[in-house]
Amino acid sequence: MKINYKALLYPLLLLLINLSCQKPSKEISNEGEALADIYAEHVRTSTWKSPEEERLGFILPPGFEVTLFASEPDITKPINMAFDEKGRLWVTQSSEYPIAAGQGEGKDRITILEDTNGDGKADKIQDFANDLNIPIGIIPIKGGAIAYSIPHVYKFLDKDGDDVADYREILFGPFEHKDTHGMVNNLFRGFDGWIHASHGFSNISKVSGSDKDSITMVSGNTFRFRMDGSRAEKTTDGRINPFGSDYDDMGYHYSADCHTLPIYQLIWGGNYSQWGKKEPNMGFAPTMMDYGLNSTALSGLVYYTDNQYPEEYQNSFYSGDVVTCRISRNTMEFHGSTPKAKRQEDFLVSKDPWFRPVDIKIGPDGAMYVADFYNRIIGHYEVPLDHPGRDRISGRIWKITYKGQQRPITDWSKASEKELIQGMGDGVLHIRMTATDEIVDRFGEKAIPELLNVLQNANTSPEQLIQVQWALFRMNALPWDNLKKGLKQSDTRVRVHSYKLLSNYPQLTDDQYAVVIHDLEDSNPHVQRAATELLSRHPNQNSYRKLVELHTKIPDHDTHLAYTVLMALSNHLKKKEIIQLALNDNWNAGEKELIALVLSDLQAPEVGDFLLAYLNSTHIQKEKSIAYSESVARNIPLTKLDQLDVWTKEISGANPAEAHLWANAIEQGFNQRGLSTPENFKKWYASLATGIMDDQPKSTVLSDGEKTRLLYATEVSGKYRLAKLATPLSSIVIKTDMDEDVRASAARALMQIDPQNYGSLIADRIYDSSEESSMRRKFTTALGIWDSGTARKLLVEGLKNAPTELQESIATVLAKSPEGKSQLIESIKKGDAPARILKARTVEESFMANIKPDQRIAFEELTANLIPVSEERENLIQLRLAEFDPGKSTATIGGKVYEKNCSICHQVDGKGGLIGPQLDGVGNWGKTALATKILDPNRNISENFRNYNLSLKNGQSLTGLYRREEGQMIVLANQTGEEFKVSRTDILEMTASKFTLMPDNFHSVLSKEEFDGLMIYLLNLK
Repeated sequence: MKINYKALLYPLLLLLINLSCQKPSKEISNEGEALADIYAEHVRTSTWKSPEEERLGFILPPGFEVTLFASEPDITKPINMAFDEKGRLWVTQSSEYPIAAGQGEGKDRITILEDTNGDGKADKIQDFANDLNIPIGIIPIKGGAIAYSIPHVYKFLDKDGDDVADYREILFGPFEHKDTHGMVNNLFRGFDGWIHASHGFSNISKVSGSDKDSITMVSGNTFRFRMDGSRAEKTTDGRINPFGSDYDDMGYHYSADCHTLPIYQLIWGGNYSQWGKKEPNMGFAPTMMDYGLNSTALSGLVYYTDNQYPEEYQNSFYSGDVVTCRISRNTMEFHGSTPKAKRQEDFLVSKDPWFRPVDIKIGPDGAMYVADFYNRIIGHYEVPLDHPGRDRISGRIWKITYKGQQRPITDWSKASEKELIQGMGDGVLHIRMTATDEIVDRFGEKAIPELLNVLQNANTSPEQLIQVQWALFRMNALPWDNLKKGLKQSDTRVRVHSYKLLSNYPQLTDDQYAVVIHDLEDSNPHVQRAATELLSRHPNQNSYRKLVELHTKIPDHDTHLAYTVLMALSNHLKKKEIIQLALNDNWNAGEKELIALVLSDLQAPEVGDFLLAYLNSTHIQKEKSIAYSESVARNIPLTKLDQLDVWTKEISGANPAEAHLWANAIEQGFNQRGLSTPENFKKWYASLATGIMDDQPKSTVLSDGEKTRLLYATEVSGKYRLAKLATPLSSIVIKTDMDEDVRASAARALMQIDPQNYGSLIADRIYDSSEESSMRRKFTTALGIWDSGTARKLLVEGLKNAPTELQESIATVLAKSPEGKSQLIESIKKGDAPARILKARTVEESFMANIKPDQRIAFEELTANLIPVSEERENLIQLRLAEFDPGKSTATIGGKVYEKNCSICHQVDGKGGLIGPQLDGVGNWGKTALATKILDPNRNISENFRNYNLSLKNGQSLTGLYRREEGQMIVLANQTGEEFKVSRTDILEMTASKFTLMPDNFHSVLSKEEFDGLMIYLLNLK
């Protein structure tokens, strides 16, 4: 199988999709409504403002002041920032963004900014490196910095002390960068001394350290790596485009995701939701927010643990929204070990729609620093990447203080050992972290004796104790006896950090395991969770039962602890020696249910044995039974398939109306393991299909269950060529009031069973003008399965006097074969169809593939004088906008249009499909952007929503949106939002299309009233 992976897998934009217009504060609530419209343009029409003019448009709570720290021409387009031990601000900048420079041609910079005279503005500006290619993530280190620049993470060193990099080495890479707004970003040095980073949207990267132990990251992930490049480890999997990270004094890691939620508290190893990812039976990792900000252009995140802001504004999350030009504020409270976010009034709102807060950091002075990628355009895909209106010069860094209050900056590079140890106990977290890094980096082992003295001093504060423990651990000098005391401290923070520290040990002793297992029963949920997380990383055969017992006692509100236990159990049961013990253990009903749940997501022969026995002996919820049967089929030893066969017959007897649901799940399990369907199961599927077809509903108005049954029966009929069902299938095809999807599936089945006899039946439906246009197009696709001269002749006949959208569908099918191309050209020359259909995007793509020279000449002659599709669509967009009259349609009409055409792929308020992006807040796009997306969806395509064209070994062609892989199956979605699966072994070639999955025919199928109604409906989604 030949697969083009160059553009594979779904991506999206760092700075895009849904806009938000929240009222920023009580003081400006009336003004908020007036401000709404200025954020609704993808290309701002307002004029460029000077830094001072922009500053005057900032709205902040009383007492807060914003001043300019740096701007053009000293810096250009800031992306990420970080402070060093001297208190200097390092900033990555890119004028190249969003189009990467050629190899060796980059001119982007890392710059060091310093305020030497204390006036609040950078006056010493030094370019550290100026030959980079869209640098994003940056973290200063002793003597230099570690930063990402396409396509590597580099270590830059300044060996002669002039603040200019004179040495660089590749630490990790290459990272994929086909999507330049989803790359390695927001580096920070953790308590553990490792560098933690986010891997962004769409790209697929496989990297390793010098130990050659590689990690693979698909789209949103987080990972950590050692500063010497020796090792990299994935810390979480999933989400869309993480861009912003911070931590609290408990050591919890928080992360922003541009497209979903502004704040996640990450669980080590957690599996988070991601487009196209199948949800495990035990669920995705939980979130800490039950509300959104009506925006998915969220970037930058800090948790304010300093003391220079009023108490109300401390211990708050601040995150940037680059589309609605504001900084939001959220607080949290813990329910058990689970944080719950609470929305507060927006902290900052800008009246200048060019304000783009892409990063936020708290400085060593306690002030907030905001990187402003000042630009009229921020969208990555909603606006062409090469749009000339993108500003490549302007950029600002703003400094926000409260009544000018700021702490003098300490140069920790000059601090003595005593001063650094004292700093490790400071009341401000990032001061403690800076002092800890400095003492490890500069003094190293020389500091161990004094650190041990502090560790053993009973009067050492919890804050200092935590830092000292980590420093000693990082220098391999932390005695177990002292760490053991930390595990038993009265202060929760010390205990949690002690467990996080112990989790980083390569191996644990029996004594250490005993302490950890004992603390699973602790009364403090944070301690329980920390102990559980440790066991998740260090499975032990003595702990799996304790984990099961813990899970049964967790209150419903503590979702983070519950998930951490599930994950720990999963990691335990992946171990051969532990799964054997667990499966032979004695469990009560509730415990066995938990074991079954966790096992159902795993892959091992023992899983199939256990789950089948469980299904035979236990009555469980239908949905779980179906899911578990898929796992059984995926895992059970081949020698025991007869036992599964026996169970399926019992299912058929007990649930005759729904047995097809289990059958479908079992077939998926077989497919995932790459197993050809056993004959006895084929017979079962056929008998189910026959029973369903013999007992069709009397009414053509189908319930969801009836539709699912008929779809199963028709699909099985075609797949296994059940000729005896051809008659009932043909009766479904001709029922004009039957569900369209069911009729189309029946038509496809007939084309697989006996196309010679039933091709004309399908063609008659295509020709029948009383049929809905959408139905005729589906029948066209069905007839196209039959690759023969007869089928092409029937299709050509269908071109005559057909509506434009049907002609395009027929032309798309014809254009997939050399013979069809020629017949299509002849039909156009005869006047049976307009030449314009050759320029329909889906037709042209198929037509130009493997085209013969004479066909190319004919194509060019027929299309030479046609207006380009892009120009035609733009004219239509402008006409529809000019004629748009909200008074001549309604949101009710638009809602029905949306429900029929859009909800299968898009979600609003958590309802609908998740094939495409969520549309909450999309009303803030404004009329022009919405009309463009509806009428010309292929103008600017996100890689995440690009179709793939599949050529199968049986000659069939398929098109769909790539979703994921399940074992030997590739999962795609069609235009109806339904997923379908294709075995790798059946694929000859898989190539990226130029077009998106979104229908490209709304320009012809929506009436003016429907278009206006859809616009009204979408514009109200704010």
